[in-house]
Amino acid sequence: MGLKSRRIRVLVADDSRTALRSFCRFLEVIEYFDIVGTARDGVDMLAKVQRLRPELVLTDLSMPRMSGLEATAELKKIDHNLRVIIFTELWGLSLREECFRSGADGFLEKGEIPEKLMPEVRRLFPTDS
Repeated sequence: MGLKSRRIRVLVADDSRTALRSFCRFLEVIEYFDIVGTARDGVDMLAKVQRLRPELVLTDLSMPRMSGLEATAELKKIDHNLRVIIFTELWGLSLREECFRSGADGFLEKGEIPEKLMPEVRRLFPTDS
């Protein structure tokens, strides 16, 4: 089933209430997503992923208690089919590579989200031909 015929269950994680609220508002206007939960740190994200079973996690890199990077590595041990896109205000090729080594399926700068999120999602959830 491709993006045209279903909605993707997504969990969003960011320690900033403002960023989390803005990100969820942005996703709500895109018809492809059902936001099944939010988390404010990596520990909470792990617990909610196990309980809510999203297909996609969009997580900030830097969070308290457990970073998005550390949580991604743990999530992939639990469910290797889960797709994870890490977003951050930081940038660098080595950081991007470290995210992919941890198991991330995508990496975006926060400022890129409006124009680059859907191409990443389409890459991870290709439509059926």
